[in-house]
Amino acid sequence: MIGYLLPHRLVNPHNLPVLLALLLLLASVWMLPVDIAQPVHDIQVTFDISQSMNVEDVAFENSIASRLSLSKAAARALLSSLSCGSRVGWGVFAGHRVITLITPLEVCSHYAGLLASLDEIDGRMRWVEASSVGKGLHQGMRAAQTIGDGVSLVFISDGHEAPPLRQGQRGMPDTRRFNMDGLVVGVGGDTPAPIPRTDDAGRLVGFWHADDVVQRPNAPAGQSHEELSRLHRDHLLRLAQLANLTYVELDSVQAIARAIEDAGFSNTKSVPLDLRWLPACLALLALCWRFSPFSRT
Repeated sequence: MIGYLLPHRLVNPHNLPVLLALLLLLASVWMLPVDIAQPVHDIQVTFDISQSMNVEDVAFENSIASRLSLSKAAARALLSSLSCGSRVGWGVFAGHRVITLITPLEVCSHYAGLLASLDEIDGRMRWVEASSVGKGLHQGMRAAQTIGDGVSLVFISDGHEAPPLRQGQRGMPDTRRFNMDGLVVGVGGDTPAPIPRTDDAGRLVGFWHADDVVQRPNAPAGQSHEELSRLHRDHLLRLAQLANLTYVELDSVQAIARAIEDAGFSNTKSVPLDLRWLPACLALLALCWRFSPFSRT
């Protein structure tokens, strides 16, 4: 190969592809990124990690999985669908508090780290057994606004309030001071199912029973069944309306990514685009042409 780079060999017409490849490789080394304006997203995803999210009543990869497992799979799909320049962060909710685990990071340069941290999110992070979903949504909006302007919230929950709300209560403080875009994502089946009971290490130790949980006030005897859980669609839809957010159901792994795209939460930013791969590929094609059996020697 070195012989082809000698001056008297390069001037040979048959070796012009080699000269072209050399120039293209030099271009790929010195070429600077090109700034291109494109739509990007800043998203803070908050997961409900209460024990009802461990109920296995949703379809995922041709089997039945837990609500939290499907939620995390949808977050991975969202991460892979976003363009470079977009940012994503993770948070968790239990009781009435939201804890921000990672503030939004650029998805291309931190892709591996975001995936690794997402894999570690599970019920073992839970610090309380209660689940005040409306207060959690309020706290999630406040946390997202604290991060910065233009950050959208994706709040994923089954809507199961524990302890249950009284008739007429909405369970959420006023959110009118939060001006942001976002999604309230409902996950879970429509048939009430037993709630797994786990210890601090995440091991299954049984299921919650009627005597273990607070039942709905003023409910007819034997009709509350707060030890069972389903998707509380109406409650989540009402919370989304009160918060001026968009409600969507997690009926597939791609549901959140599709909803983000359809909702138009993007901001237009100038993003550096690395195009060095283009002259490098052209150089490879030139060399392949020169040394192919179809080229004249």
